[in-house]
Amino acid sequence: MSEDTADAEGTSTQIQIMEATYRALRRYGYTDLTIAHIAEEFDKSKSLLYYHYSSKDELVAAFIEFAGDRFLASLDDIDESDPLATVRRIVDVYLAVDVDDDMRDAQRTIIQLRAQAIGTPQYRAEFTRIDAALRDRIATAIADGIQTGRIQEDINAERAATWLLSSLNGAMLERYTADHDVVEPVRGMIHATLDDLAADDLQA
Repeated sequence: MSEDTADAEGTSTQIQIMEATYRALRRYGYTDLTIAHIAEEFDKSKSLLYYHYSSKDELVAAFIEFAGDRFLASLDDIDESDPLATVRRIVDVYLAVDVDDDMRDAQRTIIQLRAQAIGTPQYRAEFTRIDAALRDRIATAIADGIQTGRIQEDINAERAATWLLSSLNGAMLERYTADHDVVEPVRGMIHATLDDLAADDLQA
């Protein structure tokens, strides 16, 4: 077996383990989840799963990393020549008004896991990394906007990105933990604020 083939098979196995973890999370929820439940959802040899992961926390942390990297990769498809439009697209992707059942289940799962990060350092480390990567993308787009004259030059890109991501994370949490609509008003205020950030000659 060539090294490339072995790497491909290893990657395929990892993806299947992550998919099994997600199915188990949806079926049992985080609280009742065990590594045995994940093994039940895994089509290959159970010993293969235990070879890679020895505990529930280790496996769930890997799943958070996997899910976060997939979301960040999805943002690579955003191709906007206008940096301000890039920020708007990130907002619209992260906090979509209409989500289908599959996306709703996926977001609920992530919210469940984020709550566990309070007491689980492995999870907190992954969410910290994901947030940092997303915040950096937003800050980079804002900085590009400042350099190209699309955004007011007195804006602090890092602070603006921190505020924006915190608003998105807060709205996502509230979306699934309260019975009132938070998405429309938060999106509206974010886009209104982005209008205010635009250079004076670009404001409506």
